[in-house]
Amino acid sequence: MGKPQVAPDLPRESRFVRSEVAISGTDRSYPMWRTRSGGRPVLLLHPINGLSGDFLRFALELESWGYRVYFPSLYGDPIKGEPAFGYDEELGSIKLLRESGTWNPVSLESTGPIVDDVRAIARSVSRREGGRDLIVIGNSLTGTFPLALLDEPCVKTAVLGQPALPAMRVPQVMMRIPQSMEKKRALTLTDEQWSRITDALRRHPDKRLIGFHYLEDPIAPIERFDSLHERLGAEGLAGRFKAYVLSPSGAAYAAERGEWVVGSDTIERRRMVTPHSTYLDAGNQADREWFRRQLRAALSSAR
Repeated sequence: MGKPQVAPDLPRESRFVRSEVAISGTDRSYPMWRTRSGGRPVLLLHPINGLSGDFLRFALELESWGYRVYFPSLYGDPIKGEPAFGYDEELGSIKLLRESGTWNPVSLESTGPIVDDVRAIARSVSRREGGRDLIVIGNSLTGTFPLALLDEPCVKTAVLGQPALPAMRVPQVMMRIPQSMEKKRALTLTDEQWSRITDALRRHPDKRLIGFHYLEDPIAPIERFDSLHERLGAEGLAGRFKAYVLSPSGAAYAAERGEWVVGSDTIERRRMVTPHSTYLDAGNQADREWFRRQLRAALSSAR
């Protein structure tokens, strides 16, 4: 067999540095790449389609903003015979999640050992950076992971991109069968995890949560942001979370939540699985530029 064909618009792998992170006490390890320039460290977590061309270009844009970006393949490498660098499968990745033994994408309390593995990866990145604080950015499949890591001393800023776990099953998406309100509002955290997170927020006033969403996201319910804000509010910590949301013209969501939501309009219409991807690969250029402009400003102010 010949080498797999590389997409013509895929960034060259030589623009990044590859390493490996072994998870102590297990036989698991993860390949990880980083951008070459110096800067404040960012741990960037991929969505369900892996280290796609869009994802890699986003890592390079973050580098141009002045960050050194680390990104692991949470599916390993190779992935069913394909290189992890440039992997771009969506529905094809569902089988990976089911078979891995490290993911539990439909649970309301825990996504499985993968979160602990990402925790170990975050610690490894901080050590490589001389103990520096990290920004952790999640997206869709990994959208709640930065929240789960916020009790780590090295994690200062958690960016939640349209968190899609607990996930809808494929028939629910295809047939537009709604999730229960309990599942829509679930943050995939145990009470013990939540307690550690709120304790960490109290001990460290500079820790922040930032969220990005489309109001009418069909696979990642906006209710999770409401749930997070309410739970933080009950702990006296509501001011630590700010969200950026695009809505159809005339929607009242952002205006009704003006204390913690920054909003604007989108022309994107709701389809089967979009609008969904915000700063990574939004539905149109104007939306993507808005989300990235807000992200850049929010990260800069969280220094």
